[in-house]
Amino acid sequence: MKGATASNGYTSMLERDGSAPFERVRRRLVITMLLLGAIASLAALYLELIIDATNPVDLFFLPLMFVSFLGMGVALVYRRGRLQHFENAAYLILALYGFLMLVHQVRHTLTEMHTFTETMFWFPMLYLMAYLLHRRAMALRIAAGIWLAALLLGVFNTPFAELWLNRDANAFNSLVQFYISGIVYIMLLYVFSRIEEGYTQNRLLAYLDHLTQLPNRRYGEELLAQLLRERGDRGEAFSVIMLDLDGFKKVNDHHGHDVGDRVLKRCAAAIQSNLPLGARVIRWGGEEFLVILPDHDEAAACKVAEDVRQGLEATSHEGVGPVLASLGVAECRRGDTLDMLIQRADQAMYRAKQAGGNRVMAIAPKRQAVEA
Repeated sequence: MKGATASNGYTSMLERDGSAPFERVRRRLVITMLLLGAIASLAALYLELIIDATNPVDLFFLPLMFVSFLGMGVALVYRRGRLQHFENAAYLILALYGFLMLVHQVRHTLTEMHTFTETMFWFPMLYLMAYLLHRRAMALRIAAGIWLAALLLGVFNTPFAELWLNRDANAFNSLVQFYISGIVYIMLLYVFSRIEEGYTQNRLLAYLDHLTQLPNRRYGEELLAQLLRERGDRGEAFSVIMLDLDGFKKVNDHHGHDVGDRVLKRCAAAIQSNLPLGARVIRWGGEEFLVILPDHDEAAACKVAEDVRQGLEATSHEGVGPVLASLGVAECRRGDTLDMLIQRADQAMYRAKQAGGNRVMAIAPKRQAVEA
């Protein structure tokens, strides 16, 4: 499956947090939250049964949340592509629980205890999760919809006549505080999201190559350093491809730098369109590109490199024709440093050039070459 370029527009907070190598951070965070939610649900049900303080909502939803969250957390370990579906399913369960608990509280707890129980302290988490899971504009609509639905449920289910007859000021105060604080939470999250998003976009500019709109070398070095820390010491496979366009200097000399810039942008797009999902292509400098392939050993990386080589060979540039490339593959070895890994990829790429260009070569424990 070929990767696609990222769509323009705003991103959710988790999408931005998940920009660390290939959404591993985001997936781990969601798995952790689901498992903690399952444990919390079971613990809450156990405590309620012990002190004989159960209610119909908890008796139905706490076992449901335990089974659902535990199942989704375990499933995410093996079904990585279902992350967004599980996030939305968990959010829907929590929203339904929050609404039904609100109805129970305004009908029974408010008249008996003159306030909400601690359970309702968690209701604002629905607003926060909307901003975590969705883009800002959508998150605002969802959070506002949650608040409006809670308001309508409260209006239709609160026994105002009884509360007014009993002059229950504490109950009215709890209702007012609940709804006003909801508006404050939503607006604060909206403002924070705008500030955080602006910071993220400004930071992104420092890691973006202006011409090709690809990540630049600074980003690539930080990403590789993180992968080496996470995987290199454990001996987990990942590989890089160093790619250099053959004879690109002639394009600039014969056609001018404007044409050269257009060729570079089209080559960048061709490289990206021939990569598997999860790969990253970096503008390393000049006409050099670096491809980072997680979960790829040398043999798999050589196949990807060959796909890229053929994709460039099949891409014709107006007035120039196809621009070919030499590609060098290097697999991460235990104990590798950033310089060692890049040096091996460079050596493989230069051997491909010395062999005539338009080919893939690798320097690794098992040397192999894929020639055009």
